[in-house]
Amino acid sequence: MICLNGGTWDGKTCICPTGFQGDQCQQEIMLCQNGGYWDGIKCVCSGLYQGPKCEDVVPSIEIEPPPETVSAQVDMTVTVTSMEFTKELEDRTSVAFKKFSDIFEEEMETVYKGIPEYDGVNITKLSAGSVVVEHEIRLKAKFTPEYKEVLDKVTQQVTEKIQNVTKEQISINNTCKSKLCFNTTATKVQNITVTQYDPEKECQKKAGAEYAAYFFVEYKNLKPNCINRCMPGFNQSMDCHFGKCQLETNGPRCYCLNTDTHWYSGETCEFSTKKNLVFGLVGAGFAVVLVALAVLLLFMFRSKKEVNRQKYKVTQLYKWHEEDGGPEPGTFQNIGFDIYEDQEDSIHLDTIYNNFQPSLDHIDSETKIKIQRPHVMMTSI
Repeated sequence: MICLNGGTWDGKTCICPTGFQGDQCQQEIMLCQNGGYWDGIKCVCSGLYQGPKCEDVVPSIEIEPPPETVSAQVDMTVTVTSMEFTKELEDRTSVAFKKFSDIFEEEMETVYKGIPEYDGVNITKLSAGSVVVEHEIRLKAKFTPEYKEVLDKVTQQVTEKIQNVTKEQISINNTCKSKLCFNTTATKVQNITVTQYDPEKECQKKAGAEYAAYFFVEYKNLKPNCINRCMPGFNQSMDCHFGKCQLETNGPRCYCLNTDTHWYSGETCEFSTKKNLVFGLVGAGFAVVLVALAVLLLFMFRSKKEVNRQKYKVTQLYKWHEEDGGPEPGTFQNIGFDIYEDQEDSIHLDTIYNNFQPSLDHIDSETKIKIQRPHVMMTSI
């Protein structure tokens, strides 16, 4: 049995290396990365990865859509001084409680009529002390990316409204003409609860610790989108121009493309270079180098030829002088002065001086030379 793709025969079956299967290891198994698995046709990736082998981080993550409306609840306590507390008010099913509740709700509608987010009131408890009313003010608003700021502002308005009303109800004669009169100092805000919808927190959680720093929420058409900078079409998207954006553990990075006609480079692949221009410049440079080499070789060839010609002339001159008897012993002669000087047959001065050869073979170096001492002669002017 012949085992393919690096498989080995153990005498019974082919032992296939990782990534291959079959009787002869002929079938390649797709190795899915980052927790993906092979379903027989393709890699099924986890929510954070994509690609044929689940090798790329997704540019966006699905998160829960926001609610259509958001709400807040203000828990308050007011004291009604215009009515006396009775035992019947403790029973939420009693006629007295129902009557008081209707009057209180009507009064609150009047108090908060200038606040469009006001959504009603709910009495939670009535107790003695005139009538101490513990209640919830319900607020509702359409969802916007700034919903928290909106609800914070509304709750502040609600608090100011009820406090102002309780102070303004006292008439000149220190009597209240409203259906319900309140203790000016007993109005208290107990608690404020705002709908908790935090897409940022969900986005960071789904991105995981490794990539959480690079995912953020950006709104489009009032919808929160959990994205990184490789997601196109958003304000903070990274423009890789002629490249592909890929999120890595150290942040988003642009991988530049190479086409049949251009090379692209730069941090965001913003620079392009035409291949035919580069090839043309390289070809032109190569041609210039070839021409320079040819000129240099020609110059060297001519120089060598000239040197050989000069050497030949000098050799001939030596030969001619030897035939004429050569120089006398004890004398010297510059053979260059015997050469006819014209442009074609002239010898360079360097060659002439190099061939200036004195003959001192018959000079007696022991002979003393006597020089007569000069006489000084005086003359009259």
